[in-house]
Amino acid sequence: MHSRRLYPSFLQNHFPSFVRKLTLSGWGLPWEATTIIGLLLNLEVLKLKWRHAFYGKDWKPTEGEFPRLKFLLLECLELEDWIVDSTHFQRLERPVIKNCEHLKEISHSIGDIPTLQIIEMDDSSPLAVNSAEKLLENQLDLGNDVLHLHIQEFVIQDCPLKYCKFIQIV
Repeated sequence: MHSRRLYPSFLQNHFPSFVRKLTLSGWGLPWEATTIIGLLLNLEVLKLKWRHAFYGKDWKPTEGEFPRLKFLLLECLELEDWIVDSTHFQRLERPVIKNCEHLKEISHSIGDIPTLQIIEMDDSSPLAVNSAEKLLENQLDLGNDVLHLHIQEFVIQDCPLKYCKFIQIV
């Protein structure tokens, strides 16, 4: 296992700076390691899949990370707290949250992202769905009729565990 000090150099050597689309599964690094990914200036699409993409219960991006990210998929993660605001994902248009059965809420601060168009939730926790519905209601009260919420009926399913590394760079 790598020490935490090796994560930044380990990741920097894997991702060329011109990457626009990135899919990660099975890396098994802590959420803090996403800082390196957040510094990829051309990244527009990020897909984090399966329980071992990153580990830990909390993900709090740092201000200024993911400056061009438009699409974010969080699929089948053990994430409980996703602490996000408009300084983290300045151009996010479409977060998709699938099978994140432990996620407690969708932060209302995400509604401050001016480019946000739709939040999609499939098979997510009732707490997260409820918070997303309240977020949409608050945004409508503020006059934001651009934001939409798509919720697929949730039926919590066991996610297959992926122990092998998978990365797709486009």
